[in-house]
Amino acid sequence: MTLTELLGGVLFSAPDLDAATLALTRELLNPGPTSQAVRAMGLDPELVDAIRPELPTGAIDIAAACRCGAAWVQGRRSVPSDDSWEPVLSVLPGSSLPQGVRRTTGETLVGLVTEAQRILRFVAPFFDQTGARYLAGAIAAATTRGVFVQLYLPPDTAIKAPALAVLKGALEMEGVPSRVRIVAARGGAPWPHLKVMVRDGIAAYVGSANVTGPGLGGANLEFGVLVRGPQARVIDRVIDLIRGEAIADT
Repeated sequence: MTLTELLGGVLFSAPDLDAATLALTRELLNPGPTSQAVRAMGLDPELVDAIRPELPTGAIDIAAACRCGAAWVQGRRSVPSDDSWEPVLSVLPGSSLPQGVRRTTGETLVGLVTEAQRILRFVAPFFDQTGARYLAGAIAAATTRGVFVQLYLPPDTAIKAPALAVLKGALEMEGVPSRVRIVAARGGAPWPHLKVMVRDGIAAYVGSANVTGPGLGGANLEFGVLVRGPQARVIDRVIDLIRGEAIADT
């Protein structure tokens, strides 16, 4: 992935591209930690910090790189919208899918992880070891491609410890653990009951399935949709509403 694409990925969801580009340039010229002010521009401070090691050294070159990233975003946004959706279903293995349904939940989530190029975000109110095994290998591989992964959980992270251990083990063996950020909702904040996964702001799963053995394996009957196109960014903005904090241990 080129520096232009990395910077374009940071800027892609910004409502005001010109103002966001100026704010990003100012932040990258500052060697200190990224301020939360960039979030007001629709940028993710963690992504801003993550691209700092890839930057050129001179101020003029950094400013030019940010302008190239903005131009990349303008080019992507100029492509005609191809919003589409497909039904997604969890059924018992070997069962026939109803007419009009081509995708199962497990394969859809793994596909989103595999296709991710920049950032993968998902919310898992229920997360068990079997569900983690479905995704852990693909997530580890994604981190080696430079993908940043954000997993959002409810406050009861102790219950999720065995599943998180599966994910941590895969990352330590085959991935880059530092590219995974796990966020736990704060106590007293709205309980995150969303079951969603978004990749690169351009494709997303929304449905009833949790990241569990029954949810992905078909013991439960689960229904969802795979959304492709600019409207997937709306789901990203919903995830931003989760009031949480990063937990140190994966």
